[in-house]
Amino acid sequence: MKKSLLFAFALSVILFSCGGKTEENLEEHTMDHASGDASAASTSAGVSSAASSPIIDSYLAVKDALVSDNASEAASKSQTLVSALKSFDISRTEAEDSEELERLQVEATAFAEKLATEDIIAQRESFQALSVTLKDFLKIAGTDRTLYHQYCPMYKNNTGGMWLSANEDIKNPLFGSSMLTCGRVEETISMK
Repeated sequence: MKKSLLFAFALSVILFSCGGKTEENLEEHTMDHASGDASAASTSAGVSSAASSPIIDSYLAVKDALVSDNASEAASKSQTLVSALKSFDISRTEAEDSEELERLQVEATAFAEKLATEDIIAQRESFQALSVTLKDFLKIAGTDRTLYHQYCPMYKNNTGGMWLSANEDIKNPLFGSSMLTCGRVEETISMK
């Protein structure tokens, strides 16, 4: 920021001494330079949040398969999720707590691997546990889109369960067609 101010000051001295349109040129340069700083910041933040895109995409594909009561599709889509989690490069993020992020990555991968079964009840239990871990993971790693933490109080004998969704409409993957709209939005996870 100091360099920007010094540069702007030097530019104004030069333009003023040359009889140029000092204020207009200075404002133009200052605005161009400021927008350059802002775009650089948003680009580096974009790298961090974009790194989680494949994880989110594959997680949502598994969620949609469970909403549709399709155990074989959930098992199939889980392989892509496992791959996305394993290939996530923590060093490319701007996470302040990389050790915690690594712990959550390992935990989420273990839950995602359990989704490979054809037993939809077991898949839903693993998916619920994965959702809790992934929510914490994305809060650190960042997300390229707004996500909704949704909660169904009736899951698992009324102990409750949660999942993440890309929209506010409730489509419950923990019950599927038997209780498709059971749940509510608990929290909005904003892009970061």
